[in-house]
This record gives sequence, C-alpha cells and structure tokens, in this order.
Amino acid sequence: MQLLERTLSEIRPLHEETMKKTRAHVNAINIMTSCGEELQSLGRLEEMIVQYAGITKEECPKPPKKCIVLAAADHGIARQGISAYPIETTIQMTKSYLLTKGGNANAMANFCGADLVVVDVGIAGDLPDLPGLINKKIAYGTMDFTQGVAMSRKQAIQALEIGIEIAGELVREGYRCFSLGEMGIGNTASSAAIVAAFSGLPPEKVTGRGTGISDSRLKLKIKVVKEGLAVNRPNPKDALDVLAKLGGFETGALAGVILGAAANRAVVVIDGFNAGAAALIAFFLNSLSKSYIIPSHLSSEIGHVKILEILGMKPYIYMGLRLGEASGASLGIDILDMALKTMNDLYLSSVPPSLN
Repeated sequence: MQLLERTLSEIRPLHEETMKKTRAHVNAINIMTSCGEELQSLGRLEEMIVQYAGITKEECPKPPKKCIVLAAADHGIARQGISAYPIETTIQMTKSYLLTKGGNANAMANFCGADLVVVDVGIAGDLPDLPGLINKKIAYGTMDFTQGVAMSRKQAIQALEIGIEIAGELVREGYRCFSLGEMGIGNTASSAAIVAAFSGLPPEKVTGRGTGISDSRLKLKIKVVKEGLAVNRPNPKDALDVLAKLGGFETGALAGVILGAAANRAVVVIDGFNAGAAALIAFFLNSLSKSYIIPSHLSSEIGHVKILEILGMKPYIYMGLRLGEASGASLGIDILDMALKTMNDLYLSSVPPSLN
C-alpha cells in the first residue's frame, strides 16, 4: 500500500511552461505553411504534440523508446461459458507470445517499433519457464464475482503495485512511452461490470460481444454482469472497491502501469475496452493520471464510448477494431511518432540557418 500511496502522491500536472513553448513552435509551423495559427495545419496532431511535451517537459520532444506491456490473467466468471473460447486459451496465447512470437501483440509491436513485455499476474494454470515471461502471479485467476468479490482488497493493491513496479523498472531502462495489452478469457465481462459501476448505466448498455459471441451467450454475459453488480454493490467513489469486487488482476496491473508512468512523466497510449477499464481505475484513484494518457481508437465494444466520455477523451482512430492485444494502441504509437518527427522536421526548417 505504501508504494501505491507514494505513487499517487508523486503524480503532477502537465508542465504548462513547456506546453506554451511547444505551442509557440507549432504556431511557427502553421505560419510557415501559410495556414495561420488558428487553422492548425497539423489538426489534432498538435494536441498530441503539446500534450507529450507537457508530459516530458521537453520543448521539441523526439519520438520515445516504446514498450507494450501485456498483462495476462484469468477470470472466475469465464467458467460460466460467457466466452467463445475456453479458459485454457490464456495459457496457449501466452506461450505463443513468447515462444513462436506469433500473436497479434507480437505483430503490432513489430509494426510500431515497440518492445513487448509479457506479465503473468493471474493465469489459471502453471506455465513452464518461458523466456521473457515476468512471473508476478497473484493467484490462479480471480474468483467468480457472481458469488462474491473477484479478489480481496489486498490483492487489488498487489495488482496495482505490480504494474507500478514494472513501469518504474522500464522507465529506468529508458522507456518513455507505454501501451497496454491484455489477455484473459472473461475480461470484457469484467470490464463491462467496471464501466457499469462507474457510469451507473445498466449492463445492457455497456456489455458487448467480446470475441464475437452468439446472442444466447451475450444474454448470459449480461446476466453475469448484472449478478456481479447486485451481489457486490461496488462503491463508484472507491476505485479500489470496484477493482476488488469486479476487476481482473490484469486490469489492476495495467492501471498500475498508468499510475507508474504518470509518476515518472511517461506517456501511456491506451488501447480499447479492457485497457480503457484499467484507465478508469487509474483515473478514479488519481484524476491527474488522465493527462498522461493518449487515447488511440474507438473499439467496437459498445461500452468503450462511455469510457472515453468519462475520461473526457476523443479517439484518434475509428476502424471498427475489436482485436485487443494493444492493436489500436500500436497504431496510436505510430501516430505519436509521426507527429513528433513531423514537428521536429518542420520546426527545424522554419528556423533561420544561423539559429539551427
């Protein structure tokens, strides 16, 4: 708990003076391109550039060293048959990330030039010693939240602190940009319950098809989310309570990565629905954390739009993605890289040679 409390106290607002200077550089580019400051020649890319400058306290920041943190864990509710895939899929996919490197997350990491870090925080089974796996298993999956809490409050704090520690270690290795990925059967039902708890919306409005389930499974999934909310009665003013009663170990760990990154002035590009649920946990623990988050895309999951609404964010991409595994965030990272490279190139060309 001490690490969590210390981290929450270390998160600061974005650096306004740096943002003003970066905005002036961007305005110089607008004038150079004959657009004028008010027309924003780079559109919403300018928002991204200025936000990142405020995060890093660098006037003309260069593209950062990037890392995808993929947290894997299972959910007790998965055993009720709410997914199109069995719970053993989590083990199989985790092996794929690290042995054959044939997962979607691997392909996306390769695409955007990010390193991939895979963490076991609660897979429901034992894994062999896989090269590169960070073993931080809290338990063999969460409990079925239709029967009581998903995890204890102590375990919720443990999950958050695992994420904080991972973010801190990676920052020390020079990483300044993180994206979040997750693997765990049943995670979209858990995320739907979290969104319903914070938003007050009925489960029907925030529970989607996840892996593409049938109508009958969707009805069961909604029923499971309703039961979890009714049995546990989570307190929306207490993010730890919501996480403990409805969340997954991977959700807590990814929320911890957000908090740890924010405390270290690093940026987090969030993916879709499940990463968004983790962002909600981080936000309700410390509202300043959202300043360190860049949204990537709008997922096809119906509850994702509510997450972004609560966070006050607009997605940069809408392509109907529901792949997960940091796929949309990888596109977001690439956009950030492009924005920063463009800004640096255009700014240097707008400065007289004697000042270069």
